[in-house]
Amino acid sequence: MQWTKLGLIFCAEGQSQLMISGGRAPVPLQICDDIYRIYFASYDIDGRGRIFSLDVNINNPTSIYNLVTKPVIELGNIGNYDDNGIIPSAVLDVDGDIYLYTIGFSIKNRIIFDAATGLAISSDRGESFKKFPGPVIDRGVDDPCFAASPAVLREGDIWRMWYVSCDRWELQGKGYRHFYNIKHRVSKDGIYWAPQATVCIDYANEYEYAISRPTVIREAEGRYRMWYSFRAQPTVETYRIGYAESEDGLIWTRKDDQVGIDVSDDGWDSDMICYPCVFEHKGLKYMLYNGNGYGKTGFGLAVLEEDQ
Repeated sequence: MQWTKLGLIFCAEGQSQLMISGGRAPVPLQICDDIYRIYFASYDIDGRGRIFSLDVNINNPTSIYNLVTKPVIELGNIGNYDDNGIIPSAVLDVDGDIYLYTIGFSIKNRIIFDAATGLAISSDRGESFKKFPGPVIDRGVDDPCFAASPAVLREGDIWRMWYVSCDRWELQGKGYRHFYNIKHRVSKDGIYWAPQATVCIDYANEYEYAISRPTVIREAEGRYRMWYSFRAQPTVETYRIGYAESEDGLIWTRKDDQVGIDVSDDGWDSDMICYPCVFEHKGLKYMLYNGNGYGKTGFGLAVLEEDQ
C-alpha cells in the first residue's frame, strides 16, 4: 500500500475576518461526477474554528473554485457545547439530505478544552445547514471526558460510529495531557446514539496517548478499513497516520507499518501528518489530510496507487 501525495489544496490566508488561517479536518461531499465540495475549518484571530467550504475537480485538485469565506456553520450560543469552535468530522448523503457531523469545542477552567459531537443537516445538497443546538454524543459512562471526531457509516437500518473517546487528563509538568482512543457506538437514525461504547483502537504502548480522527470504509467483500492519527512513539512525538483492518468493525488489527504515507522532507507536512479522511472515486482511494500544526498549514490530497 503506497499513497502518492498530490499537493497542498488550501490554507486560509486572511480571506475574511473569520478565515484568518488554517484548513483543518477536511471532509468531501461529491456534488456531481468529478466535482467534490470539501468542508473544512479555518480560524479567526482568537483561534476559534468555523466551517467553510470549497469545490475541486478531483482530476485537478490543486485548482480550487467556489471558495466560501462566510461560515457554512457558525459557533453555538454562549454556554453551548460548540461556543468556542466548530470543525467538520464526517459527511453523508442520506436519501438526498446531507448529514454533516461536527466537533464542537468549549472552554473548561482546568483543562485545555472540552469537545463533543454535533450534527447539522442540509436539505439543499450542502448549500446551507440547520444545526441541532445540542450534541448527538457527549461524555457518558463509557466516555468520561469527551466524545468527538466521528466517522459514520450507514449499513441498512443500523448506523455505526467510530469516534475519539477521552479517558482521562493527567497533570504533566505545568499542564494537563489528554489520553484518548477510538471507540464504537450504534444508532437507528444517526441522531440518537446508544450510550454503550466498545474500544476499537487502543494505546499501542506506554508512549502513545492520543489516537484521533478515524475514517472508515467498508470494502465490497465486507472488510472494514480504518485510517487514523496517533502520537507519540519513542522517537517521534508528533502525529503520524495509522491503519487498521477488521472483519466486523469491532475487533481491529493495527497495521501502522503498512499505511504507506509519512511526513515529507520539507514543507507544509514535514513535521506531522494527521486527520486523514479516505474516500473512493471511480475505483481509486483518495485521502484528504492535514500537516504541520494540526491543520494550521492547511490540507492536502493523496491517492492510493497500489492497494493489496
